[in-house]
Amino acid sequence: MNYRLTYDFGSGSVKAALVDEAYQVIDSVNQPYTTYFPQLGWALQKPEENWQSMVAATRTLLKRNNVSGKQIEGIAMAQTATTIIFTDEDGNAVTDCIMWMDGRAQEQADRINQKLGEERFSGKNVIAKLLWFLENQPEVAENAAYMLDLSAYLFHRMTGEWAYEFTGSRATCLVDIEKRTWDPEMFELIGFPKHLVPERIASSEEMIGRITEKAADELGLAENIPVFGGCSDHATAILGTGCIHPGDAHIYIGTSAWLAVTTDANDPNPGRMPSPVRGSRYHFYDTDSGGTCLDYLQNTYYQMELQSGMDVFAVMNQEIMNAMEKDRDEDVLFLPFLAGASAPISNTTVRASLLNLKRSTQRQDIARAVMEGICFNLRWMRDIHAEKNGWNVNCLRGIGGGMKSPVFAQMLADVLQTPISLLRNPRFAGNVGLSVCINIGLGKEKDYTSLEQIVAYEKIFYPQEDTKERYDRLYSFYRQSYRAMEPIYKELNVNI
Repeated sequence: MNYRLTYDFGSGSVKAALVDEAYQVIDSVNQPYTTYFPQLGWALQKPEENWQSMVAATRTLLKRNNVSGKQIEGIAMAQTATTIIFTDEDGNAVTDCIMWMDGRAQEQADRINQKLGEERFSGKNVIAKLLWFLENQPEVAENAAYMLDLSAYLFHRMTGEWAYEFTGSRATCLVDIEKRTWDPEMFELIGFPKHLVPERIASSEEMIGRITEKAADELGLAENIPVFGGCSDHATAILGTGCIHPGDAHIYIGTSAWLAVTTDANDPNPGRMPSPVRGSRYHFYDTDSGGTCLDYLQNTYYQMELQSGMDVFAVMNQEIMNAMEKDRDEDVLFLPFLAGASAPISNTTVRASLLNLKRSTQRQDIARAVMEGICFNLRWMRDIHAEKNGWNVNCLRGIGGGMKSPVFAQMLADVLQTPISLLRNPRFAGNVGLSVCINIGLGKEKDYTSLEQIVAYEKIFYPQEDTKERYDRLYSFYRQSYRAMEPIYKELNVNI
């Protein structure tokens, strides 16, 4: 039996998965690493810790399944993109990995937007953070040999090759999407040296290079295994959900949460994100706190259950169901902005809030409000999309760890008033998508249309009409609450 080895580098861990020739996930290992927050608004990781987590996950996965490195036919990875790592000429990191959620560069973003005459960038965009480095730590750019994202850093560490993957390179905002090349005008806009990025931009199914002897020894793999481009995390989800046709849509609930709708590149209003599928794009709306809010909820209100080893998610879901069945008149609101927001509004100073607590408010009411807040934020994204493009989607598919909760999936269908198709294994959709990248690169698949036969669904959640009135009312208050709180957040967090 031969396998594909896939990696999904998320905000808090890497998920390594073995996928067989029938696209079945045989096993996976989730290996955590730390995100550091040394200053308000900053978010960093250590590239060496990313690599060591990759090594540990790989070795555990192979040993646990009695698989040798020679049985691995190809490797591909996904990453959160919008990351920055400066390296020397040997590929050694000379800075931490600046994460997508790092919002330090709002001042720089504002000045870039002023030059452009439009509100295009936020303090979390790579282009703004590169200008921040030029102004605040100029010696970094002066002394570095390369500026990479996490995938490009790991490509070099595995193969010795210098390359960006296309969907990841787009996240720098320095790429001409149509030409699939670096855009000199964007480098000139901020005065960033173009020689710091590798010239090569590879497609998702393109072979970057082969595993070197040194990397193979560390990872426990065989030398010369081909490494393919893979994708950024949301581009991988486009593949994993099979959303490869115009009008296909999906929602992801992981650490973050997003809505993506596929379009044709020639549409009058095409999506701004390039799909791994050539000639296709997608509209993309993401919020920084999705599953993070559920983690916060568990760690704050369910500590006793966590310590006793209980299935906290199951306890929480049952409590929310009990609150719904009792029709408790609490109307607690939760604004899910633990780390600021990228969509539906771009705001680095906004933060989360619980509103309308009373003496009668119980834990179950707060848990329900947190889930509803995530759903309301996704509805806000949907409404913004619908205003410009309509909402005549072919399908709406759900993936990510948060979608394992039937309570959440049903609530989301009710809030959006749209049926949601849940994938059979929502946590591993991305790994399946990456496996198709590998097989196309190996010549075993012709193109991404094979996903139509590969992607499988577990259940469809249909909206319940009797919930519509309540959710419409609370959603209106949700939007009003954000507008009322926005200036307060700005004053409280003015130093971010």
